Order: sequence, then structure tokens, then C-alpha cells
Amino acid sequence: GPSQITDHKEKKAPKGPTRTSRQRCWDDTSEVSNMAELHYFGAQGRGQQIRYTLAEGGVEWTDVSAAFPASEDDKAKWLALGGNLTTNVPMLVMGGKAYTQSSAVLRHAARKGGLMPADEELQYQVDNIISAVDDFRTAAYKVIFPALKFTPDAEANALLKETNIPKHFKNFERLLGDNDYFVGNTVSVADMTAFDIFTNFSFNLFPSVKKDYPKLAAFVDRVASRPNMASYLASEKYTCLMAFPSLEG
Repeated sequence: GPSQITDHKEKKAPKGPTRTSRQRCWDDTSEVSNMAELHYFGAQGRGQQIRYTLAEGGVEWTDVSAAFPASEDDKAKWLALGGNLTTNVPMLVMGGKAYTQSSAVLRHAARKGGLMPADEELQYQVDNIISAVDDFRTAAYKVIFPALKFTPDAEANALLKETNIPKHFKNFERLLGDNDYFVGNTVSVADMTAFDIFTNFSFNLFPSVKKDYPKLAAFVDRVASRPNMASYLASEKYTCLMAFPSLEG
């Protein structure tokens, strides 16, 4: 129940400085040097579940966003901050430390915002949802990358819409059951990552399938109406991010 989730107090929703660039979605960090920074592209992508978690948890941050594809200067900056020879973004910089690997960053943000259960069994359930979501997100990227390159893959689109979405989403409906939230019927990071795939990797790509999953559609509305999330979703901080396009019509 609620007592098993670490203290989650409603905090003032984060708001970033006004942007002056129409080409990049980012904040001027010169005035917010003590604030957490999320280094990623000016798009939703793999960084969005982390942004949702920070927003819902009341953790203030600023987006430091790069154009896509990243320039050599951006790559050099990320390497200097994150140190990984492989991938460094999405990367969260907090308290002078750089946190990398999206799933690990997601969990760190959750702990900072009180969105990770204290109970070990519930932690397992959260991890299970995160892994299930990652499985679907990986499948969804197989249609997103071709679409972004203006070379949509009709066969991949059909596979995602007709096979992968039904298989995964029927399982998510089973896991949610009649509850409002996925774990302990209390909001947690599991809900933030699930909200991400429903809004950014499925219902937006194929709007016609949303009606087939009323429980998940209701869940999306429920999460979106939470005060911190509603404030973030209405802010320029969110609306300036590049969203993945519909693949229908």
C-alpha cells in the first residue's frame, strides 16, 4: 500500500528558463549551475522516462540538449562528463557527479524523487515493469529510426502494430489489473516508464490502437492529470521537445 512507497511529497513542478533558440530545445545553464542537468537530445526518446520521473518526483532539473545527430563537440563533452567509451546519454549530472546508462539513471532519479518503493518485493515488481517496458521500447525503435530517416519500413510498422503492441499491451493490462498504478497501487517509477511507452512509443505512432486498450488509455489520462505531471506536460520545457510522428494516414 502507500506506506510501502518512500515518502513522496507534492513539490512545486520544475520550470526552466525561457528559451531563445528555435532550433534547439534547451535551457541556459549559466543561471542554474546548482540544478541537476539532463544531457540528451532535444527530443523525447530514451531520455523522456527520466524527465517524467524527475517531474513527478518534484526534482528540479534543466535540459541540456543537443541537435540530432550529435556534433563532435557534443560527443566530446559527453565523453568528458560521463567517461564511457560507449554511450553517455541520457546522462544526469547531480551534485557534481555524472550518472549514465538510461535504466540506472531512471532508478537514481526515482530514488531522488521518492518514486522507488522501500519494500524489496515491490522493488522487484518495479524492476519487472521497467524490463518489460524496455523490451517493448526496443521493438518500437525498429520503426522509429527508419521513420526519422524518412525511409519508413512498412513491414516493421505492421509487425509492431499488429503483433508486438497486442502481445505486450495485453500483458501490461494484465499487470495493471483493476489498479490505478502498476506497483502497490501507488504511483512509482514503474508508472513513469510505462506512461512513456504509451505516450511516445505506441498510441502516438498508431492512434487507432488506443481504443483497444481502455485500461491503459485510462491509466495514461490518470498519470497525465497528476499535478506535477500536468504542469510539466503543459510547459514549454516539454512541448519544445521533438516527438515521434504518427505512422498512420
